[in-house]
Amino acid sequence: MSDSSWIAVVNPNAGGGKVAREWPLLSNILKYRGVLFEEMFTTHRYHAVELVIYAVKRGFRRFISVGGDGTLHEIVNGIFYQKEVPVDEVTLAVLPAGSANDWTRMYMIPRDYDKAVETIIEGRTVCQDIARIEYSQAGVRNARYMVNVAGVGLDANICYRCNASKNKGKAGEMAYVKAALRALLGRTNNPAKVVADGRSFFSGKMFSIAFGIGRYSGGGMQQVPDAVADDGLVNVMVARKVLKLKFLLLIGQLFKGTIYNFKEVSHTTAKKVSVITRRPDRVEIDGEVVGTTPLTLEVIPRALRVVVGRDFIQGD
Repeated sequence: MSDSSWIAVVNPNAGGGKVAREWPLLSNILKYRGVLFEEMFTTHRYHAVELVIYAVKRGFRRFISVGGDGTLHEIVNGIFYQKEVPVDEVTLAVLPAGSANDWTRMYMIPRDYDKAVETIIEGRTVCQDIARIEYSQAGVRNARYMVNVAGVGLDANICYRCNASKNKGKAGEMAYVKAALRALLGRTNNPAKVVADGRSFFSGKMFSIAFGIGRYSGGGMQQVPDAVADDGLVNVMVARKVLKLKFLLLIGQLFKGTIYNFKEVSHTTAKKVSVITRRPDRVEIDGEVVGTTPLTLEVIPRALRVVVGRDFIQGD
């Protein structure tokens, strides 16, 4: 293995099977441009976590995520689960080939494969924050690492339905909107308490909560439009009890990045956050539904080195 080699972790199922169809083209572009890499294919959920841990043991320190936000989430967790080397010795690049590609949207990584490969060759990197989240899973406390956006309540229920659609081969932004409408019809407000850096930030009937290291989720929606990925803070948005008809208006504001204009929405920033709900509520991390509340979150400042697009302005 060369010190200049990358491991490409490829999820063939990403993008509704798009990666399986287009990886031969993408791999040829990488080879033609002189990028040295080995490829590893995922075959089941969380397989990318195992592949990353194995690759680090083999001596690899540079990874390319080939897939969507779910693939990226698993690779990041593999990087933080491994105990071979400090995380700051690892570099992560992403070739956006999934359904939403919200993380790459934030870093202005082009969806065009030739231009995306160019970002890897240029090798412009920044160090971004990561959040460690603890939650309940089948009555047991578990933990995951968040690279982009997480949520509780309606947000997590939307992800649950959206992932079910993906499993049926239906992907894309419209699939997310349809999942949002279905989740909305079945959503009831859940009494909750949110504590941010030791102070009570919210107490009352909660409709949805979002936590953002990154700015985008759900195919371009902005639940936390002011999130900055390297400020050492997570941005928290709480939507209180809201009429379902009014929430339909909120969806449009989410894409515009103006959700904070609604009086039912509160937001803050913090290093540590905890959420307690009267009834267990679903928790999603980077679009993956992982368990239920209660939840605790803590930011790890500038913990992961990532490759970004040439047009990305740090702190933007």
